[in-house]
Amino acid sequence: MGTLRLPPEVEAVFHEFRTCEFTAVNRQGQPLTWPTEPFYDAPSGRFIVTSSIAFPVKAYNARRHPQVSLLFSDPTGAPLTDPPAVQVQGDATVAELDDDPPWSYAMFKESIHRQPRARSFVSNPLARRLFTFQFQRLAIFVQPRRIMVWPRGDMSPIPTELEVRYVE
Repeated sequence: MGTLRLPPEVEAVFHEFRTCEFTAVNRQGQPLTWPTEPFYDAPSGRFIVTSSIAFPVKAYNARRHPQVSLLFSDPTGAPLTDPPAVQVQGDATVAELDDDPPWSYAMFKESIHRQPRARSFVSNPLARRLFTFQFQRLAIFVQPRRIMVWPRGDMSPIPTELEVRYVE
């Protein structure tokens, strides 16, 4: 699809926020929300959320009901001053990762940058061998359909809706 055209402050949120709230709908039609570490793949204009195959519920829910939401509302740890809160509503597709896709190294680097203490765990060969199930991943790809922005993270007024436009 190409890169999303975004205001710089919104793109900064996608690159700098450490977590977001990922919401999918379960089999009973109830929304379930998990804190996740999203990866914004700017060249494709989509978000990637991964899940261990040991904990696949969010992937199962996204596969069954592909309309999902990512809410970037907590800037804790992000080097931004007064960032907006941003909600992305989109369509999810789920895939099991059986290789290293082109974006996986960038996602791994960003994850280590966001959580520096994780470096000691992933560098330990014994830990990697004992917890391979944790490293086997399901990928949830979210293609944005709607983006809502609340300036300065103040969610009391009605948000501004951005036009979702892609450039090649």
